Amino acid sequence: MASKFFRRKKKHFGMPAYLQLQILKQAFPNTKVLKKSWNSFEISIELQPTPLSEKYKIKIIYKRNLYTEVYVIDKILKLAPNRKKLPHVYDSDKQKLCLYSPSKREWKPNMRIVNTIIPWASEWLYYYELWLAEGKWYGGGHNEYPNETLDKIFKDE
Repeated sequence: MASKFFRRKKKHFGMPAYLQLQILKQAFPNTKVLKKSWNSFEISIELQPTPLSEKYKIKIIYKRNLYTEVYVIDKILKLAPNRKKLPHVYDSDKQKLCLYSPSKREWKPNMRIVNTIIPWASEWLYYYELWLAEGKWYGGGHNEYPNETLDKIFKDE
């Protein structure tokens, strides 16, 4: 009988970078590889959330077992009226999109980027276009403008 103190923890390794890249290239033949190594890569692809949407070039950085980051790289994203920063991003200046919460483990390194990160980025861009027109973020996640809800409560009184 093994002691609980000496049990090995199972390590869950993410999908190898070469396999993620191969799957991405099959789904998006126009994928441009910017950098690659045995455990990471940087690529750019073009997304268009709806047929009426603009086209956006995004950069995806994948580091096996660590993270996946997504940036809009081909244009400067505009701000909605009366807003000072982009909604739901890690960095407004770098246009680093917030697609999932690492603390909630919504994305794990064994998941396919083509089935998770890319659809999430496309969805983010769709909600960005709505936000640009209306100034309200419909995409969920954390509240970007917490005082806005308080203002509504106090105005209704």
